[in-house]
This record gives sequence, C-alpha cells and structure tokens, in this order.
Amino acid sequence: MNPPGIDSRHVSPPSDLRGAADAADIPIHATPVSVEILEGHGGNLPDIEHEWVECLQSAPEHQQLFGYHWYSAWLQHLAREDEWTGEMRLLLARDAGRRLLGILPLAKRCFRGVVFWGLAGYYQPHRGYVCLQEQRAAVCAAFARALLKMQGLRECLRLGPYDTAFPERRLLVEELARRSRRMSVFNLEPTIVARDVPQSLDAYHELVRNHSSMRRAQSYQRRMERDGDAEIRHYRRPLGEELQRMLADCAAVEERSWLASDADARPRFVSPASQRYWEHVCTKQFVPRNQLNVWVAYFNGQPAAFRFTVTTGSIRYAIANQYDQRFERYRLGWILYLHDLADCAAGGVRSVDMGTGKLSYKAHRGGKEEAMNQVFMIWPPGPVGRLATALAAFAPIHRRIRRRI
Repeated sequence: MNPPGIDSRHVSPPSDLRGAADAADIPIHATPVSVEILEGHGGNLPDIEHEWVECLQSAPEHQQLFGYHWYSAWLQHLAREDEWTGEMRLLLARDAGRRLLGILPLAKRCFRGVVFWGLAGYYQPHRGYVCLQEQRAAVCAAFARALLKMQGLRECLRLGPYDTAFPERRLLVEELARRSRRMSVFNLEPTIVARDVPQSLDAYHELVRNHSSMRRAQSYQRRMERDGDAEIRHYRRPLGEELQRMLADCAAVEERSWLASDADARPRFVSPASQRYWEHVCTKQFVPRNQLNVWVAYFNGQPAAFRFTVTTGSIRYAIANQYDQRFERYRLGWILYLHDLADCAAGGVRSVDMGTGKLSYKAHRGGKEEAMNQVFMIWPPGPVGRLATALAAFAPIHRRIRRRI
C-alpha cells in the first residue's frame, strides 16, 4: 500500500531519463533491499565512519569523493548557511544480511516556511551518493520508495546540483519520476569535461609542442622567472601549518581575483567557515586517501594564483582556479594548467572535470560539454504538490524558480 498522500498512479519518466538501466555497462542483479534512516542534529553526522569506509571500498571510482568526511566536514562548518539548518537524515540501503549497499545523505533547508530535504555535501563538483554498482537497480528503487514515504505534507525533496552522467544517478531520478508525478526539472549549466588527457609524459610533451597556447604558456612562465622571484609549489599531502598556509594563500588570491568585484560570485576559500571546512576535509579525507593536488604560484613571495583539484581514480575534479589580477600578464591559469596536465599524464588520470563555466575558454584546454547540471524537485504530496507541479511547468514561473535555485 502507498503511504498517505503519495500518488499511486504509474507515471512514465521524462524522455531524457528513459532507458537509464539499458545504458548500464554491467549486469544488474535483483536483491531484497531495505532502507534504514538515521538522523543527525547540530551539524553532526551519525558515527558510522567504519562501515562507510568499508562500503566505499567497493564503490565505483566516481563515487570515491563521497567519503564520510566529505559530508561530515560540510555539516559541521557550512551547513548553517543559505537556510540550511544543520539537521540531516542518512538513508542506508542494506541487503538481507545487513550489508551496506548504498548511502544517501540528506540535509534540511528551510525557506519561507517550506522544508526542503536535499542531497547533502559541497555543491561542487556535484552532489551524489554511494551505491554499489552490482545492486544499483534495487538500491535506487529502495531509495526512491523511502524518499517518497518520508516526505511530509509541507516538505519538498531536492536533488541538485546534480547530473545524470553516471547510471545510479540516472536510475534514482528515473525511479522517482516513475513513482510520482510531482517532479519538476530545472536545467542549470552543462558540466565541461576534458577527455583527451595525455596518457604518458611523452604524449604530454608532444601535445605541448603541437598546441600554440600551451607553448605560449611556457614562455609566460619564463618571463615571470626573468621578472622576479617566481616559484610554483605543488601541494600533495599538506597537513597542519603547511595546510593552513596553503588555504590562506588560496583565500588571498581569491580576494584579489575577479571574484572580489562580482556580487554573484561564490568564493571557495575566503570565509572562516570555508577555511575550516577545507582544513577538515583535507586532513581527514583528501590527504590520507591521496586525493589532493594543489598548485600555488608565488611571485616575489606573494601568492599570485592557484589551482585546486581532487582526484578519484582516473578522474580529476578541478574545484577552483583563480589568479591575482595584478599578475594577469603572466597567464598563470595556463601555466598551472600545464603543471596539472603533466601530473595527470604521469599519474594515470584519464579525464578532467572542469565544472561549469565558459566553454569558449575551457575548450582551448580540451573541454567539451557533457551532462547537464540540473535540479530535480519533488513537490509535497497531495493537492498542494500537484498545484506546485502545474505552476512550475508555466514558463515564467519556471524561470523564476530556476533563478532562485
């Protein structure tokens, strides 16, 4: 029987979500799956770190970002901003033997009297969850049932920023669309990914020789070295004071970048809360798991630019790239990109997720638009939700909601 207020009619998923299971590249086996829901308050994640680590060891490489401390650090330091309340729910999918198959963290946000339960975690590169690939169909179906069942009459479910580039993320949205007619989809910007990453240092050097912009970037670095005391530091495993200095240098660059003059910009490192967040997640997750690579350019002792990346398996995520505008003439973005690209070639990285932004700029570095970043909204059950769904389909209202989210 369906929970009270849940629309039980069969609904076909949106056309762009059909066939998600068919797109899977491995067999999917059915298994009985139950969902346990744990609650957290005051910015604290339930203490299941050991079990989480065990589950993540069997998860695909693109999910390796979603470790326990990716969420714990965010909940402690950032989940009191932008109407987040610090409360959370942790959905745990288990098989009949209580083995953990999936972890879906939600956080609570309140806006004008309406409660939103949304995927938790930092907004970039995307929000996702842990799901073992051999059981993903059963896990996604169980998560969809649990999400709709827990939804109150004044509560919305919100997935986003979210893309459907990977099977489990497509399957979850497909299940939610199939079980409810209260879904609205808001397109944001496409993710830009470079997949022509050189696969050896010889291939890297060959690429630079045949790429005029990359050759010029090397000449800019030589010019900077002639003009003053230039240094580029590569941080792999910074801890303690070294990590704090690196994060402070990134913040100093952001404060002198274009972000300082843009009212809509979202600096990553400037606020004290952000500094605490990055120190926590780097110390507890990125450094121990060897996921961190940061390059900082210094000119006459001052931080002039940085490139901050996180790597999971063969995927590298470019979290932030900024330069002090006083040093614009040295094209430091290009210089640090070359250092990163050489490290990718030596370290087995096969794709670089560049996030969103201007394709005209990132295409010169091999970037191409791939999956669309979206927000999926499941409106409340009952008449209110059906009305909200209808209104959100009206173009002027749809655009207004999209601007807000």
